[in-house]
Amino acid sequence: MKVELNKEQEYLRKIIEEKVNIIRDLIHSTDQNVNYFNIEKEEMIMGDAAHKLHMQLNPKPKHHRYMIENRGLKPDDPEFYYHIHPVEDLLSYLDDTSANDDPEDQTLDHSFFMNIYTRRWGHNDRYNFIRNEKGWHVSHLSYSEQGGRDAEPILGYILRHDSVSYPRTLSSLLEDIWYRAQEEGLTHEQVQKMLSDVADWVSLTERNYPNHIAR
Repeated sequence: MKVELNKEQEYLRKIIEEKVNIIRDLIHSTDQNVNYFNIEKEEMIMGDAAHKLHMQLNPKPKHHRYMIENRGLKPDDPEFYYHIHPVEDLLSYLDDTSANDDPEDQTLDHSFFMNIYTRRWGHNDRYNFIRNEKGWHVSHLSYSEQGGRDAEPILGYILRHDSVSYPRTLSSLLEDIWYRAQEEGLTHEQVQKMLSDVADWVSLTERNYPNHIAR
């Protein structure tokens, strides 16, 4: 359902759309002389108009959960709209009040696993994960501990204990998977596939460890 706007609100929307187009052009410009001060100036004008429009609407515009988390501000905060992404959310909402509805998080409290090769034991070991509100609960043999949404510090501790060589961006990928599962409403199978792909990557790193160099 589209939001019905009065004349003043239509005027504010026009300002917002004009500024969004200007900012997009500046961001994607190949001109190396683009002044980023100009982008910030346009963002402030855009943000002030968006905030004013937001406060006039009843009910208030709905935003994606991840958008609010990423901004670290409430939508009613005057600075919430000082960025193009929440403003794009606002414009989408004006055209369709269901546009920013979050998909159902389907995999909270689901159990997953990663089979990772370890040189120490010469075979794949299973690392178990439970995806919960706090992040990833990780367990392996006698270890069982709650980690954050990047599975740290417990996952890194277990892997280091098993002398596993793993990429330094592993925790970032685990965090990405956690948030994608929430934001996109991924199925159990989709989350497990991502974790299996990560496990294959870690195993490849571990298998390629230069044993002929290490003392």
